[in-house]
Amino acid sequence: MSTPRKVAALPFDVRPGEVGKNLAVVQRAIEVAQAANVGLLCLPEKWTTSFLPSYSTAEIEASEAALQTVHAQAEAAQMTVVGSAPAGHGANGKPYNQVHFLGAGGLRRPYAKRALFSPTGEGRQVARGEGLPPTLETPVGRVCTLVCYDLRFPEITRAAFYEQADFLLVPAQWPHPRTDIWELLCRARAAENQQWLLSCNRAGVAGLDGKHEMDFPGTALLVGPYGELEARRDDGELLVAEADLERSASCRKRVPCLRDLRMAGLGLGSAAPDR
Repeated sequence: MSTPRKVAALPFDVRPGEVGKNLAVVQRAIEVAQAANVGLLCLPEKWTTSFLPSYSTAEIEASEAALQTVHAQAEAAQMTVVGSAPAGHGANGKPYNQVHFLGAGGLRRPYAKRALFSPTGEGRQVARGEGLPPTLETPVGRVCTLVCYDLRFPEITRAAFYEQADFLLVPAQWPHPRTDIWELLCRARAAENQQWLLSCNRAGVAGLDGKHEMDFPGTALLVGPYGELEARRDDGELLVAEADLERSASCRKRVPCLRDLRMAGLGLGSAAPDR
C-alpha cells in the first residue's frame, strides 16, 4: 500500500508589482507546509508580480530573485513548489507567463502558458508559449502543470494523459463570475485524464488588464481521478490535503480509458479498429 502524498495550495491575494510582499507571504506558507510534511505546493498564476500592463527590467529581476529565494527555501524543506511568473524573452521582447518547479528536484522551467486570455489582452503583456506542458518527475510523483486559461482546452492536458502523470497542477487567476466554470473544468480535466488535480486560484481584487478590477475567490481545490472534489479552501489561506496515488492507478485499471482509446483507433499509438 502506497503512502498518501501530502499536497498544498496557497490561493493568496497576489499584489500587483509588490514582489517583496508576495514573497513574504509565500515564505511563511512554506514554513507552515513544511511543518505539515507537505511535499508539493502549488502557488497562484504570476504569484511574484500578478498581471501588469508591461514588465520592466527591474520587475523581472525582482521576480527572478524571489524565485531563487523560494527555490533555496523549498530545497531545504525537501518540497517542490510550482507556480508561474513573467520570465524569459519572447516575441517583441515580452516575457512569457512561465511555469517553474522550485526546490526538491531542481529549478526547472518546463512550459510557458500557451492559451493567452484575449478578452483582457494578455497577449499584449506576455508572449505566447509553444509546445505542450511536459510531465516532470518530482519526489511526490509525476507532475504536469498548465496555467489558468489553458484549463479550457483539453488538448493541452492530453499529453499528460498519455504519459500517465500522477498530478495536474493549475496555478490560476480566474475571477468571479466565472469561478463555477473554473471548478467544472478542474473536475472535468481530472476525470477525463484519470489523474489528481490541484488548482490554486488567487484571492483579492486586482486588474488583469491594468484597467478593470476583478474579484477573485481565493479558492484551492484538490480533485480526485474520478472528478470528485476531495478538498477545498475558499478563504485565501493554505489548503493541506492528501492524495493517494493508488486510487488513480485503481481508476485507470477499472476503467482503462487509454487502452480503449487506442483500441478505438484514436489517440497516440492507436491500434487499427477491428473491421
